[in-house]
Amino acid sequence: MGMTGAPKYNWNYFWKSDIPTKVKCFTWLVIKRACLTEEVLQKKGRQLVPRCFLCNLTGETNNHLFLHGKFTAQIW
Repeated sequence: MGMTGAPKYNWNYFWKSDIPTKVKCFTWLVIKRACLTEEVLQKKGRQLVPRCFLCNLTGETNNHLFLHGKFTAQIW
């Protein structure tokens, strides 16, 4: 695993694919856990209330926002 906890992956194939650039960039940010969720912003020193802005029930983490959140479950 890499420093962020994401599995190591050969990104060359991914970056050379025909997937639109904005989708590749967003996917890369999600996998690297680099999206500016409240969890990431707090690690960078921001003082925030750790609540998801969509459900207001739990902390806003990558997993909650993109995989397990109440709002996300309705999309997936």
